[in-house]
Parts: sequence; C-alpha cells; structure tokens
Amino acid sequence: RVLQGRSPNYEDLMALENVRLTLTESLRLYPQPPILIRRALEDDTLPLAWGTEKQVKVFRGTDIFILIWNLHRSPQLWGEDAGEFRPSRWREPRTNPDVPGWKGYTPNPAALYPNEVHSDYAFTPFGAGPRKCVGDQFAFAEATVVLARLLQRYDVSLAVPAEEVGMATGATIHTKAGLPVRLTRRTPL
Repeated sequence: RVLQGRSPNYEDLMALENVRLTLTESLRLYPQPPILIRRALEDDTLPLAWGTEKQVKVFRGTDIFILIWNLHRSPQLWGEDAGEFRPSRWREPRTNPDVPGWKGYTPNPAALYPNEVHSDYAFTPFGAGPRKCVGDQFAFAEATVVLARLLQRYDVSLAVPAEEVGMATGATIHTKAGLPVRLTRRTPL
C-alpha cells in the first residue's frame, strides 16, 4: 500500500520493494538473454572453477558461451531452493565457502536492483563489465512502475492451466504461444 491509489513517481521507486524484488527474482529465473556470448581478444587462462584442478586455456578468437540461465539457478550459489521463485532471497546475504573465490551476495537496500557487484557476478541479468546493458537502470525503473500500475488496477491470473503455457528459448526466453491472462478490475482505494 505504498502508493495509496496514486500514480508512482521517482521517489516511490525504492519504497516499492516487493515489486522490485519480484522483478529481480523473475530476472534471476528467466534471464533475458539466457546466454551471453563473448569472444576472447587475446589468449588467456580462465580462473579455476570449483570441483576442478585443471586450468582452461582460451585462445584468441574463441567464442565463450556464458550460461546465465545455469548461473542464476545454481544451488552452489543460490541454495537448494535455487529453482524456486522466492523474492525474499534478495533480502538475505548468501555465501558458500565451498565455492572458492566467490565473495557471495550482499544485499544493498540503497540499490534499485541487486546487480553483478552485489552478487560477485552470480547475478547478471543485464550482463556485466563494458558490455553491460546501458539501459539497465531505466529498464528496471520502467518495469517497476508499469508492474505497480498494473497491479494497482487489476488482479492478474492465468487464463489457461500453467502446464499449457510452455516455454521456448533462443536469443530470449518466451512463451510458446503467448501468455493468456485474465485481468479483473480492482476496486479503487
């Protein structure tokens, strides 16, 4: 009941915590894109991954596929419930001493959304580094306002059984045949 029926403004964004955490958790489970591709500009050696002692050499020109989908659903990084939709996880610090070198996730209540720095690169919905989406803050703020406005006016439910929705992947994750929903007008406050 942050907005009390009025339209949100910029100052309301941080107070819409439940909306922001719901969007964050949605981006964790359904990242857009689910895979990033980077090309090595020079020969390099990757840091050791947990569970391996062998160094991996990468040669100049090699395409590296970063599986964001797997990263965001890793039980080693996000716990045994990594496959579950649980927005409250973003309020909780997370570490795993079994993952060498990972600094864990530290919530930052002053941030619009948890980014790659807060999670030591375990959460990268907009990419990271010099190729990170330049519009991440705008996109997240816009999505927060749109979702808050939608939920102010309507109750939203699936118009078909969840099993019928289906998912397809490619450059993005999308539904196989759209997402039929039922909007029921709410009574104004």
